[in-house]
This record gives sequence, C-alpha cells and structure tokens, in this order.
Amino acid sequence: MPFRLLAPLGLLCLLLPLHRGAPGPDGSAPDPAHYRERVKAMFYHAYDSYLENAFPYDELRPLTCDGHDTWGSFSLTLIDALDTLLILGNVSEFQRVVEVLQDNLDFDIDVNASVFETNIRVVGGLLSAHLLSKKAGVEVEAGWPCAGPLLSMAEEAARKLLPAFQTPTGMPYGTVNLLHGVNPGETPVTCTAGIGTFIVEFATLSSLTGDPVFEDVARVALMRLWESRSDIGLVGNHIDVLTGKWVAQDAGIGAGVDSYFEYLVKGAILLQDKKLMAMFLEYNKAIRNYTRFDDWYLWVQMYKGTVSMPVFQSLEAYWPGLQSLIGDIDNAMRTFLNYYTVWKQFGGLPEFYNIPQGYTVEKREGYPLRPELIESAMYLYRATGDPTLLELGRDAVESIEKISKVECGFATFTETFLTERDKPSKWSGIPQLLLKLYATSHLHSDFVECQNILKEISPLLSMEAMAFVTEERKLTQETTYPNTYIFDLFGGVDLLVEILMRPTVSLRGQKLKISDEMSKDCLSILYNTCVCTEGVTKRLAEKNDFVIFLFTLMTSKKTFLQTATLIEDILGVKKEMIRLDEVPNLSSLVSNFDQQQLANFCRILAVTISEMDTGNDDKHTLLAKNAQQKKSLSLGPSAAEINQAALLSIPGFVERLCKLATRKVSESTGTASFLQELEEWYTWLDNALVLDALMRVANEESEHSQGASEENGLPHTSARTQLPQSMKIMHEIMYKLEVLYVLCVLLMGRQRNQVHRMIAEFKLIPGLNNLFDKLIWRKHSASALVLHGHNQNCDCSPDITLKIQFLRLLQSFSDHHENKYLLLNNQELNELSAISLKANIPEVEAVLNTDRSLVCDGKRGLLTRLLQVMKKEPAESSFRFWQARAVESFLRGTTSYADQMFLLKRGLLEHILYCIVDSECKSRDVLQSYFDLLGELMKFNVDAFKRFNKYINTDAKFQVFLKQINSSLVDSNMLVRCVTLSLDRFENQVDMKVAEVLSECRLLAYISQVPTQMSFLFRLINIIHVQTLTQENVSCLNTSLVILMLARRKERLPLYLRLLQRMEHNKKYPGFLLNNFHNLLRFWQQHYLHKDKDSTCLENSSCISFSYWKETVSILLNPDRQSPSALVSYMEEPYMDIDRDFTEE
Repeated sequence: MPFRLLAPLGLLCLLLPLHRGAPGPDGSAPDPAHYRERVKAMFYHAYDSYLENAFPYDELRPLTCDGHDTWGSFSLTLIDALDTLLILGNVSEFQRVVEVLQDNLDFDIDVNASVFETNIRVVGGLLSAHLLSKKAGVEVEAGWPCAGPLLSMAEEAARKLLPAFQTPTGMPYGTVNLLHGVNPGETPVTCTAGIGTFIVEFATLSSLTGDPVFEDVARVALMRLWESRSDIGLVGNHIDVLTGKWVAQDAGIGAGVDSYFEYLVKGAILLQDKKLMAMFLEYNKAIRNYTRFDDWYLWVQMYKGTVSMPVFQSLEAYWPGLQSLIGDIDNAMRTFLNYYTVWKQFGGLPEFYNIPQGYTVEKREGYPLRPELIESAMYLYRATGDPTLLELGRDAVESIEKISKVECGFATFTETFLTERDKPSKWSGIPQLLLKLYATSHLHSDFVECQNILKEISPLLSMEAMAFVTEERKLTQETTYPNTYIFDLFGGVDLLVEILMRPTVSLRGQKLKISDEMSKDCLSILYNTCVCTEGVTKRLAEKNDFVIFLFTLMTSKKTFLQTATLIEDILGVKKEMIRLDEVPNLSSLVSNFDQQQLANFCRILAVTISEMDTGNDDKHTLLAKNAQQKKSLSLGPSAAEINQAALLSIPGFVERLCKLATRKVSESTGTASFLQELEEWYTWLDNALVLDALMRVANEESEHSQGASEENGLPHTSARTQLPQSMKIMHEIMYKLEVLYVLCVLLMGRQRNQVHRMIAEFKLIPGLNNLFDKLIWRKHSASALVLHGHNQNCDCSPDITLKIQFLRLLQSFSDHHENKYLLLNNQELNELSAISLKANIPEVEAVLNTDRSLVCDGKRGLLTRLLQVMKKEPAESSFRFWQARAVESFLRGTTSYADQMFLLKRGLLEHILYCIVDSECKSRDVLQSYFDLLGELMKFNVDAFKRFNKYINTDAKFQVFLKQINSSLVDSNMLVRCVTLSLDRFENQVDMKVAEVLSECRLLAYISQVPTQMSFLFRLINIIHVQTLTQENVSCLNTSLVILMLARRKERLPLYLRLLQRMEHNKKYPGFLLNNFHNLLRFWQQHYLHKDKDSTCLENSSCISFSYWKETVSILLNPDRQSPSALVSYMEEPYMDIDRDFTEE
C-alpha cells in the first residue's frame, strides 16, 4: 500500500492552527494546541517510519514496514516532506534533507517516469520548498530566488520532461524515459490532466531561470486542449496526443481531468492572466449546465451531455476549493457539504461513491488518504471564516489516526485491513458476521441461518441505540467504534435493504418469502442504525423504491410498528415527498388497519400531506409564495395535494379519523395485551425524558393502587399486567393530536369543502365537545414528558400539543365557513336568532341552514367552553394566542351583529381589554391575536363601542391602550382598520345611539383626527417593503389602502398625499416613502390579480367592493404627473424610482 499521508497532514497543519474552539469528538471544545501537537505527532510517526524502513525508496509500505519505488526512484517522500517540514518549523531537518537530496538525487537514470507525477511532485515539491525556504528562516545563497540547490534540481527534473512535449499537437506523452526520452512504442493516449497540469510549475521555473521554454510548452498544451473541447464546451478524459482525437469521451471534474481545471485557475491567479481565467469560466459554465445535479457533479458524454457515470470520485473534492478561488462561495459550500456528508458516512472519502445509491462502488471503497477535501476546507475557511469548516480538520485527524494508523505509518483503508483490526479495535465481530450474512442471504437461501445471524447482530445494535437516547449517550459517544457505525461501514444497511426487498424478486416464477420475524429483526436493526449513525436515514430516504416497499410491510401486525417508525424517520429527512398513489393497494392497506394502527399511521401521513419546507429564510414572503405558485401552476398539483386527494378517495377514511379523534379513553383499551400496549408505547419514546416520565407515572400510580388495596383489603392487580390509567390517557392524547393534525391539514387543502362536509356529517365537533373537560382541557399533569412533533423547534408535552392542535383545528374549521355554527348547541343557536329578532335585522342565513342534528349537545357548545377557559388563562400564557385566533375565525367573513353580540354577552370584550390594558401583556403574538379579535368584535357594532368606552373610562387607561396600539402597528393595524371603517359608517348614519357613541368614545375621536390617520398611514407604509411582505404583515398595506379609500370617498385623497409628501420631507426621507408605496401598490395589483379568495375576503371584511379597491390603486398608480390623486405627482424627479423590478430571483 503506497504511503501518501504527507500531503493531507501538511494541509491540516495550515487548517488546524486556525482552530478556535470547534467541538471535539465528545462535544467539548478542544484545545487548539492539542490538535496541532497531534498533527505533528502524526506527521513524525509517518515520516520517521519512512526514514527507518523505506529510505531511499520513493514510498513506504506501512503494513510490511518496507519501501518501494513508484514514480521514478527519486526518494519521493523526502521531496514531498520538504515544505511540510518548513511549515512545522523544523529548519534543521529541512536543511539535512536538502543535503541528502543534493548528494543522492540523480535524474540521469534509465527509468520510465510519469510526466504528470514528476512535474507535480518532484518539480513542484522542489520549487515550493525553494520559495518557502527564506520565509521559514533558512539561510539562502546569493541570487535567491533565482539561484539555489533546490531550484537547480527542479530545473534538471523539468528538462528531463521536455521531450514528452515534442508531438504534432504540442500535447505531451504521459510517460518519458529520463535517460532516453520517449520510448518508440510509447502510447500516445494521455489523460486530460496529464496535458493541462504544467503551467504553475513551468511558468514559475521560466520566471526564476529566465528560460521561456518551460512556460511556452505548458501554454501550447493548454491551448491545444482548449481548441479540442466539444461544441457544448466540455473536454473528455483521454486524448490521442498525435492526432488530437478524443479516445475517452467522458466529461467530468474528477480523475483524469481534475488538475487541468485547477491549473487554469491557479495559473490565472499566479500569472495574473485573464485569458486563462476566461477559459476556465467558459468551462465552468458548461460544467454547471451539463454535469451538475443537486450540487453533485456527474460524468457525462462530452458531445451530448447525457449522463454516463452518476458517481462522485474522491479526486473531485478539490472543486469546492477551486470555486472559492473564483469567489463562488455559495456553490462551493453546498458542494463541499455534499462531499463532507460522504466523509462523515465513511470516515474518509471512498475512491468512488455511487450518488443515486448513496454508497461506495465495488472494489473502489478504499480511502487512499487523499488531501483534496482537506484542501477545499482550508480554502473555504480562509474565504469565509466559517467555523464549521474546521470540523473537517478535526474529523480528518480523528479518522486518519483511528482508522489508518499502524505500527509503521498510516495505511490505506481496505476490507482485509479492517478485518485484521477487529479485535484491537473492539468491533464486536460485526465485520465477520456481515460476511456470513452476505454468504447466507443469497437468492436460493432458506434464510434460517440468515435469521440466526441477525439475532446475533441485533442486540449489539439495540443496546447501543437505547444508550444513545438515554443518559448513557455520553458513554456511547466516547466508544471508539460504535457498533452501528461499524455495521453501516461494512455495508450492513444496504444488505438489509436488499434482504427485505427479496420478496419483490421472482425466482423461476415463484415469489421469495421471508418470515415476519426476520423482517422485524431487519427493520429494528435499520432503525437502530438510523438513530445512532449520522447519514443513514438520509441515504435510505434516497432509495425511493425501498421507501415505497416499506409500506407493504405494514400489512402485517407483527412488523407494523417497526415499519411505521422507520418510515416516519425516513420521510422526515427525505428531500422529495413520496406520492401515496404509488403505494401498492393503498386503499386496501389503510382500510385494513385497526384503529391503533390508523392512529400510528397518521404520524406518517402528517409528513406526506404537508407542503415541504424549502429551507429558505425568505420562504414565507409573498414574493416567494407567488413565484412558487406560478411554478406550481406549470407543474400541476404538488405531491402533498396529490396525497391528500389519494387519502380522501379511500372509503371511510375521514369517518374513521373522526371516530379516533372523538373516542373516549375507555373505548380505546380494546383487547390488546399488556405487552402489545407496551410495544406500541416504545414507538413513541424518542428521548430519555419520555422514558423517565412514563416510568415515574407508572410507579406513582402503582404505589397509589397498592396502598389503596392494602387499606381496603382488596386483591391488587399487578402493575406488570396492565398499563396505568394515566399512561393510557397520555397514549390516547398522543394519538389524538396526530389525528387532529391530519384533519387540520386536510381542512386547509384543495378539497376543503369536501372535508368540511365529511367532518360535519361524522360529528367531529360535538364529539370533541364531549371530550373537552375530561381530556382536551383537563388539568396539566406535572409530567416532564416531551414530544417532538412536526415542528422540531418546539418541544411540548402531549397535553400542550393536543390543546394547540385542537385550537388550530377549530380555527381552520370556522374560518370563512358556514359550518362554524356547529360549534354551538341548539340553545345557543336559538339565542343567535333571538338577538337578530330583537335588533330587527334578518337572521343569518347560515344559522337557518344549520342542521341541528349535527351541532354540539350538552349545556354548552364548544365555542362557549373555549371562551370560559380563555378567560381563566394566565396573562402570559401562549394558549391565549391560539384561543384568540380560534375565536376570531368564528367572526371572520361578512360581519354578523348577532355573532358579535353572542360573544359580547359572554364578557369577551372586557376580557380582551383587561389583558391589553390592565395586565399590560408583553407578548407580541398574544397582543396581535387580541387586537385582531377586538377589531372583528367591535367592527360596525355600536354596542361594542359603548362597552369599550365603559371599560376604558379614564384618560390613564386610554393612554395605556394607545401605547399598546402604537408600540407595534404590525400587530395592531387590523384593529386600526376596523375602527376606521366603523367610524366612516357611523358618520354616515342618522341615529341617536350612534351619535351618542361618536360624541363619547375616546377611540373614535382619536381615530377621526387627520393627524392621527396620517401618523398611522406614514408608519404603516414605512414598516413594510415588497421584499419583506408576508401573509402576516400585508395587512399593513391593506389598512393603508382603507385609510386612502375612505379619504377618496370624501374627496380628500390629494390632501392626504400632500401631507404624506410633507411628512416625508420633514423626516428627511425625500422620495423614499412614496417610492416604497408605489412599489407596494404595483405588487398589490399583481398579487390580487388572480386571488379570488383573497379579494373576496377583503371585500367582505371591509364592506367595500373589490372593484373600488382596484380603482383606488389604479388612480394612485396613474403615471400622469398632472393627476392630483396620483403618487407620481408628489415625487420630485431626482428622487423618483418607480420602475424597480421586485420579482423573485
């Protein structure tokens, strides 16, 4: 095995001294000096082993502790080590080696040498040491840098290579005899890198010696390659240097091509040569267009661009560093992270990595200690200072030392070597077990022996997985070779996937079959490996056929839980959402689930029906959403929408979900045994806190039951034979929140009306009403039980999560839909009718159309129950946000006086004002939801304003209220809009009651003042911009428009625009505000162009026709500077910037 460690160690020496506290392997921050010393020790372990066992040969063979010549008998390792010795500060050893080389290095030898390797390693090594020597403190001779022993040796070596360039094309042969020149029978086929990798050394040599021949031949070779590129801008892998014809037409950035691109960039930088850089940039464009896929670079046919090899080669790892040198940092980082994932997966970069399969290529698994990825990390760190890049330096030290270190240096990572290392490395015999598993799992196997081997492997991994999720996790991390890592390293994961999928293969017309027990073992081992070993889950997620196949294993009750758990983990990291319509017999599969299985299945469904997060910081902006919607229109329904439709087509699916959501705990016990119940529980235990909490609950209830039985003299049922009631309640809660989540997503999807109809028909709302006190809003337990749900940023107890999911469901159910009246009972519906009758207004049509057999039963409906708990909630409770949102959704749409009065009679307005004014709530989210609810509650309602004035009955209270409004208009603007609209309506009514309110209400008086409206208008426009508009803050723009529309009605629009212009100048923002408003209105026109639902909402909530909204915007955007109602009339020419393109890039 050749010794190749000095290059990566030299780069680590450059990278690790910059280390400032990146996490160590155990999670702690290491001492930078410690890592520097370890790198030095690694270098000297290798270097001293070479000197003791291999000098004067080229390289050391570390396993046999001897040496051999590889590239020409130059004592190559000594030349390789020269610059590293200087980096480490060992000047004395450097000088000794120079003397040794002067005495022993001889290029007049009858040896066939690689032109490429001799240049980069001998000429390059000598030149770099020569140029570094003075900087490192070495005493140099007169005339340096144009004289010196190392330079003389480099020139002599380079002249031995010149005969190779004597070809018709100027492109060099790959091999030259150092004594006789090119052999007559030498092959003319040379790789691209072997032709284009001379400009750095040869141009440097010409500069230092004054002889242009070196740079000239290097440039000619570069130009011939450039002229040989294909019509689509790519070069192949091997070319005939005599004819200039391509022999191997695979184009890529890896082996055979790599350093050609590298030298174009480094040559351009070294020589300040724009032509070389322009050549590379042209190549770069073609490489991106034809070989780049998801930040990987594949091999393609150079003339057609069709994929020929979907592999990543370890030699390609130089590419991110090269990208950083041309300033393409973003792309460099993305590609680097792909490569680093492979490193993390294997502890090094395998020679070939199959990208689609996510694993190594057979017989190319080894890592020959290449430096390219470490070099890229160094370049990127120097360009960005990103400390995560230092993690590779740390990982490289750990991996190389732990995996490759042997008595005589460091060895290439191979299967034979690893097997020999099993015992001292404590690998638990896993490599040997996997070899047996390979041998016993062939197509003709009966799998008996195979299953026995799995039984041996399983406990080795399961104990490690259990330790990983409990407090023993630290011990696991300290283990040198975790069993799960070794299992994956030797291909165990891929083998189990193959074994599981064997039944899909036909053998002589018969389907193979493996037992449920064996499938269960395979699934458990895969899950445990996913838990403990980073990257495994992601690799499995890329195997789409395997993911789809897993669904078929859910038909068996014996394998259901393990399958469901593994699928959930896989889907959680999968880049592309699976399509449920691709699952074989989906309808039959789901229909055959029992209720417990269906509840578990909802955890999987939650991932498949929710739109995937793009991961962009700006993903929630309206610009981004509009761009995504345009893209979606061209692509058709999304995978999530297709999956929702697939589920809704399953007979009885929604009905079963409704039954699950509304069943009582006593109904959920069924006939399941204690062990079955406990096994189901196991699937929910995703961290130590869960396990601790469950055990504590079980012990407490067991002790309580035992005490009671002893006191009463009654026989006691052992806690070992049944789960405690508290655990069963928690179990049911966890099921319900998953079911509610699925129902909520379906309610917000394209088939909303269909789902609404089903939910009403299957009495979900009255069912939830019956569970409200005993389960949904029962008293909080003190349990530390933590659930990691669909939002990984929120760690909530199941109790809390259920409440939030319940409130989200109510919000979705009530929002702009007539079925919202199902939240009431018959008595409350009668109360609504009585309110309308007393006010002498028509009864709400939706109330009249409500099917009374589907409403809530009992003394109180669900809405009333919600109001009761809302008023008892602590001031800073996060539930207040969700409660207010749910109640507000009941009021949304066309304003209903009866709905408002129903809530006013229950003290809702006073409760809201108490929270805003008296408790002086500080939570922005809660304040926003309360302001929105208050606006909907008061809008156009004289009685509500009277109640407001009665509660806010002092100037002090009113000032507190105004302070809360003005502290954040993003939060309070909906209230401002509702009060402004109400004021406009009241002013146009002739009614004593209205006149009284207008004269007495402080809030209406405050809003009626033009300076107040202008202050709101100025701030609302100033706090939003097109690029930062979201669904939450676009309301600021619409509130601004409401103020201006009402001004237009009163023919005061020019006045308001003049005042805006004046305020803009007074605030020293000439042009900014009006330009910003102009851009916002242009966006508004585009955004609402095809948004029928959104435009209807604006019309209903404001009682202003949408045509009037559009007319007002058009008037404001009128380009005629003579128009008194056009924004441009108030913009000064020097500050006008109204044609900015704000489309999403």
